[in-house]
Amino acid sequence: MTETSLDRRALLTRLWASAKLLVGGAVVYLGLEASRRGMGEAVAAPPAQHPVRPPGAAPEPAFRASCTRCFLCGEACPSGAIRFPRRVKGAQVHMKPPRGVNASQNTPQVRPEWHVDGTPVVLPWETACLLCMRCGDVCPTGALRPIQQDRDVVAAEVRMGVARIDRKICLPWTRRSWCGACHTACPYRNEAITVDHQNRPTVHAEHCVGCGICVEVCPIRYKAIAVVPPFEPDVGRVRAE
Repeated sequence: MTETSLDRRALLTRLWASAKLLVGGAVVYLGLEASRRGMGEAVAAPPAQHPVRPPGAAPEPAFRASCTRCFLCGEACPSGAIRFPRRVKGAQVHMKPPRGVNASQNTPQVRPEWHVDGTPVVLPWETACLLCMRCGDVCPTGALRPIQQDRDVVAAEVRMGVARIDRKICLPWTRRSWCGACHTACPYRNEAITVDHQNRPTVHAEHCVGCGICVEVCPIRYKAIAVVPPFEPDVGRVRAE
């Protein structure tokens, strides 16, 4: 065997070893990234909370048909708000039985479940959308359309959902505290959320973009505000507490 063939074989051996290292490193990186982004796992939603699509999402049937699960939107999201779970399981709200009814006779409640199958969602109770609009710029299929990162344009074109306040547990509405966190944090303060003279917040649906910042900052353990998306759960399981 000539010296040239030996050199060539040594070079090929080194290249093959380098390729294996690169592939191994990529697999490890993607595995860690998948874990960080919640890809493929089942996520539990607190009572009354809902997953929402990133801004600029097509209507649900078209979104599911066009999204290729390339994860580019998640990579572009600076806050890590975009997640890729397999499904989101809604919690069943504990309902007290009416007066005079035995506790064992609770009315069965619907427990929602969203089978998102690794497509991107935002979980506002964990990390809200910052409305940076980067996700739409990198989407290659049109599942998320690009929207200019301008306050007025975002207000006119983004409808991730509509915030809804539970006045039964909201601190100002129950007169337990002055609070005002949702109003202060809202990017469209005094438009999407206003407060009255007692600091009680009200959501104005026509101005709400559904970013979920109000949900993230709500100090109530089970959140006194939720963003309701324009799509329904895939499954509603009826079960008594």
